[in-house]
Amino acid sequence: MSTTLAPKDPNVPATYSINWHDQLVREPRRDFDFASGVFVRPQRGTGFYYECTTAGRTSAYYPVWPREAAQTIADGSVVWTTRAPSASIPDVSTAVWTVPSGITKDSQLEDGPITYITLSGGTDGEDYDILCRMTPSSGNVAEQTITVPVRSQ
Repeated sequence: MSTTLAPKDPNVPATYSINWHDQLVREPRRDFDFASGVFVRPQRGTGFYYECTTAGRTSAYYPVWPREAAQTIADGSVVWTTRAPSASIPDVSTAVWTVPSGITKDSQLEDGPITYITLSGGTDGEDYDILCRMTPSSGNVAEQTITVPVRSQ
């Protein structure tokens, strides 16, 4: 996945962010293997998250999702446990940014499901593809590229 951002002035540092919520909380899938610790949120919202507490393969049909916290439901060999909307979803454990030469990473920060990077420099008129490889507390690695165009303001 790649996103082109607003232009950055080469003389002014700028901070960019990626919100990983949709990678940390997935849609449930049919006939699919889920690892323990994965969170899903059904497309037809129930207002709850569901955590895979027993790893396995989902069935061909969606279950009737429970609507009370801490309830469990079998879905093929997967067991889902209902988590309240205020429950902690997995956070970003680490983020590794790959920054090409010509632009400088000044700092980075991980805050819940969001990663931040502050960049400085860059050559006027150049576009820089910056890759973020995110590892969440649930262990399912995801990557996203941001394209930062550098333009004098």
